[in-house]
Amino acid sequence: MLNNEPRSPAPHENPTYRALRHFWHPVCYSHEIVDKPHGVQLMGEKIVVARLGSDLVAMQDRCPHKGAALSLGQVVDCKLECPYHGWQFDQQGDCVRIPAREEMASVMNRKVRKYHATESAGMIWVCLADEPKYAPPEFSELDDGEYRVLRGNSYDWSTSTPRRLENFVDFAHFAFVHDGTIGSRENPRVEAVKVWREDNVMRFDRSGVKEPGVGKKKELLGLTDDWIEPTNVYHVTMPHTVHLKRIFPNGKRYVLFMAASPVDATTTRSFWWQARDFGTEAEHDAFFMDFEDEVLAEDKPIIESQTPIQMDLAGELARQEMPVRHADIVSVEYRRWLLELTNELANV
Repeated sequence: MLNNEPRSPAPHENPTYRALRHFWHPVCYSHEIVDKPHGVQLMGEKIVVARLGSDLVAMQDRCPHKGAALSLGQVVDCKLECPYHGWQFDQQGDCVRIPAREEMASVMNRKVRKYHATESAGMIWVCLADEPKYAPPEFSELDDGEYRVLRGNSYDWSTSTPRRLENFVDFAHFAFVHDGTIGSRENPRVEAVKVWREDNVMRFDRSGVKEPGVGKKKELLGLTDDWIEPTNVYHVTMPHTVHLKRIFPNGKRYVLFMAASPVDATTTRSFWWQARDFGTEAEHDAFFMDFEDEVLAEDKPIIESQTPIQMDLAGELARQEMPVRHADIVSVEYRRWLLELTNELANV
């Protein structure tokens, strides 16, 4: 690197990444937390999630006695028990039992750090800060009887959460990365859309865009045209959850819900759901899931190639990425809001 070239800071030094501590992030699906503790990682921190009676708790995955992982232990009488020496911790993270010397629990007054934990959209969410910035996203179709709802397998990409979110709402890449699936090289033009904010959600709709009408999806939709023009309604809950409802010309609906979670500064884990009100028979599930896997496989190597991994929103490197007027309006507005939040939370 020449001396006059801007330095790309280490990913964990990125101010936007540091600001993410103030938001809710999904760490696992709700069904994964039953009667045993479950270990996860969020922003480089190892966390244990468990149900202690009626309470959902998230704590540092480390026993203060000898450093063993509490996620390897068990739940006993609504207490989290360490697998090494049987120390037990209650819903507040307080040590309430030391089997080797029962009388020492109250004397030693040991505690495990506790984090905010909640349940929403069929997922467990954790916030590392003292006070979450926004409420966690909701997924209304999850309990809507009109839809067939499928839970996707979570997947990891070597990228940052903002880049993963931005990929989901980048219209210009459809024609080239997804030629023949959800886009076509014959229709690369991207018109501007109106983007607006409502509370903690960035909203925009996109219609009038043709995509190939082929294969089983076209058959299940009951459409006959070679080109299909759905209306796509996007809700981006800041900082990186997206709800996309696709409404087809005959009124049929297909929904994707994706929430990206920062495992660490260079790894993103995505949790997602799919919902549809056509072809709702279970025999078609594999087709729809395979289709989404195909789209993701097309995206993955491209997104993992982007540098720097953490987007530079305000520094010298920011000027090395050049948005295209109108075509990149969603990215521009998303980055603008993300920068505002970064600056707001810099000293909190």
